[in-house]
Amino acid sequence: MNRLIVLLLPALLLAGCRGRSEKPLPDLGTVPDFKLIDDQGKPITLADLHGKTWVADFIFTHCAGPCPRMSSRMSDLQTFIAGAKTVTLVSFSVDPERDTPKVLTEYGKQFGARHESWRFVTGDEKSVHELARKGFKLAVEPEQPAAPITHSTMFALVDRDGKIRGYYDGDDAEAYARLKSDLQRLMSGKD
Repeated sequence: MNRLIVLLLPALLLAGCRGRSEKPLPDLGTVPDFKLIDDQGKPITLADLHGKTWVADFIFTHCAGPCPRMSSRMSDLQTFIAGAKTVTLVSFSVDPERDTPKVLTEYGKQFGARHESWRFVTGDEKSVHELARKGFKLAVEPEQPAAPITHSTMFALVDRDGKIRGYYDGDDAEAYARLKSDLQRLMSGKD
């Protein structure tokens, strides 16, 4: 009997280790308060997102580079979160001069956006760019005479308390898979 216990003890210990949860997602800072408008022309603030897990990205509608790919990923995420009432997606326009609520609504339609799960947000350029740079710590540079708008292609995962829990390269399939996995963790309350 003692020999059986000695043989089974390592197996039981290994099984117990496998049952432990993963390392918690990092706390990468808190999103500062903001007051912008959404694609319906309604005000949106950080308080409106409190209690929700959300994924943010920064795009613009006439972007010929990464924005359509990022929006396609957001469309896929919209399907992934279908039915989840406490999860939303937020795409901030880094070109608010051209990206009016009407333009954002039309752009969203191209990707099957549903307002209840995916919101497009705009405002004045200074506010949006400051939110990207200082709030999310993501790069953005306004259009110059010889250069288009440049911006980060990262997605940010934000928890119910407005804390940034991860950044994920929108052009990287492995990073996108991690985003979905980490989003699922927050959706299920495991982190």
